[in-house]
Amino acid sequence: MVVFAQLAPPVPYLRTPSSRQLAWHRLEYYAFVHFGPNTFSNEEWGRSQSTPDVFKPTALDTDQWAKSFADAGMAGMILTAKHHDGMALWDTNTTTYKIGNGSWARGRVAKGLNADVVQMAAASAKRYGIKFGIYLSPWDIHRDPAMPKTNLSGTPYDEPQIFGDASPGDYNELYARQLTELVTMRLSDGSPIELFELWLDGASGSDTVQTFGWTRFRDIIRQQQPDAVMWGHQGVDARWVGNEDGVTVATNWHTISRTQDDARYSGDQLQMGVRDGKYWTPAEADARIRTGWFFHANEKPKTSDALMDMYLRSIGQSVNFLLDVPPDTTGQINKDDGDVLLKFKAQRDVFLNRTLLSPGAIAYASSIRGGNSTLYGPANVIDDNDSTYWAMDDKETTGTLEIDLGSACSVDAVIVQEYINLGQRVGGYTIDGFVNGAFKTLVTGTSLGYKRIHRLSTRIETNRVRLRVTQANATPSIKSFQVLGERKGSG
Repeated sequence: MVVFAQLAPPVPYLRTPSSRQLAWHRLEYYAFVHFGPNTFSNEEWGRSQSTPDVFKPTALDTDQWAKSFADAGMAGMILTAKHHDGMALWDTNTTTYKIGNGSWARGRVAKGLNADVVQMAAASAKRYGIKFGIYLSPWDIHRDPAMPKTNLSGTPYDEPQIFGDASPGDYNELYARQLTELVTMRLSDGSPIELFELWLDGASGSDTVQTFGWTRFRDIIRQQQPDAVMWGHQGVDARWVGNEDGVTVATNWHTISRTQDDARYSGDQLQMGVRDGKYWTPAEADARIRTGWFFHANEKPKTSDALMDMYLRSIGQSVNFLLDVPPDTTGQINKDDGDVLLKFKAQRDVFLNRTLLSPGAIAYASSIRGGNSTLYGPANVIDDNDSTYWAMDDKETTGTLEIDLGSACSVDAVIVQEYINLGQRVGGYTIDGFVNGAFKTLVTGTSLGYKRIHRLSTRIETNRVRLRVTQANATPSIKSFQVLGERKGSG
């Protein structure tokens, strides 16, 4: 009986990710797709309130979107089904303010073609093997009495102004109906659309006070899309990283202690998170490939070097990376943007595909949980298995993992991951290389979490690398350790 107690896995530490959050962590990198009337009115927030006729892509091709993202190594896309302007990209029954009432959509329907852009994008994502998500803006300029709508006066789109607690009508009911339509949507073949994430943006450019029915909205999503992560300023399932630059600070905890219903954290607080917080609410870093969220012809995409920097400062610091790639007025991903995405993928692949460790490499540990190397030994960190990890006995919160590279190598990066199924435990670690007869500290870190990618400022020549856990609030569980570089003499 004593032996079995020693071999039991570590008890989960405080907060742990749900199955939907674990799956979301592993996606790492996916696309934001801002597309709608703003694409054609050359706006960001749609204050002009143009009629649906403004939406007129000349060669819409959602397959081209999905293929571009899949080819770029992105795991999914999140489409703005309704941005702040309030115009719906799907065939909704909740409003006349939808692209379906515009000349472009009427022309397609007359030819027997689909004009529901959300349904089309979801089908394309499925066709190309990437995930699909939806952005549904809570703030709605179209329904906000504080926002002028002179272009719509006297048209069928001059609808009641029900946004705001002081306004007549119930905006929460409208939003709940729109949300329900989206989370129960089916493809043209009748199969359900599976969503991996719903973006519930908290931005507003109005003084109108609207108390949102978050509890009701959450219940709708959970009932209809139980595997979907809900993104909000601070939850439910994932939080904002605190900026729109695609980066975070060096210390980043996956937990916070406030919910969507509580007072808002500042951007700096969201970046760092709260160690041992009440809720597992990891951060997502959103950024734009261009200056704006929507396509503007006068803007150019960022370089692949800039995207690589974002990647290392988001995914490389345990945060998911959501990159906005907006279709242009043709309704396709612009060639310049697509080229940069491919160049970034090639650059990323060159960097990552230089692993020096493979299953069978010699690994040592300062101690092994229960002395059982099969279940908890150091070789588990290099076995390419997501379900295995190195662990020590419960009383041990510091320890050392050392890897023999097998020969002299030129090392320039290290990747390390916690087994976050059991929680985020590590609060201090170093990575050392054996140089000139002694170990030299190459990296000093604080929070570990899902994944850390450390690119060294200077290459080192070494044949041994070690991870030292210098502080943890519970016995560490390390899932993966990888060293990047070249073997000496291999070029």
